[in-house]
Amino acid sequence: MKTCTCCGSENEDQAPKCRECGTEFVLGPASTKPTPEEPRETERFEKIAVLDNEVQAELLDEVLSGRGIPHIMQSYHDSALDGLFQAGKGWGAILAPESFKEEILAALADIKRQSQSASGEPEAANS
Repeated sequence: MKTCTCCGSENEDQAPKCRECGTEFVLGPASTKPTPEEPRETERFEKIAVLDNEVQAELLDEVLSGRGIPHIMQSYHDSALDGLFQAGKGWGAILAPESFKEEILAALADIKRQSQSASGEPEAANS
């Protein structure tokens, strides 16, 4: 069994990607030294927020990638249901280490605020 470095779930040794979060496993021997992009401690990825739509997800992905924040965009899309329940659940979720939660939520709030001001919608009291 091998453990996913992103979400911590156990997977079969032959699995090409994590059965839980979909992260692809790197082939070959793993390096024992962390690269500059990797956190020094292995942090479990947690669900930080639900995303409303794909545009919001792409904007947030761009912001977080630019800041070097490790994250996974997880879509709720299910081809068997053809998006039937997406309206009720949102587009998907952002998964990231808990230590980045405040920074991610601030970036998401900023994106929502910019989206509302661009569309002319009044800001909600509790967003």
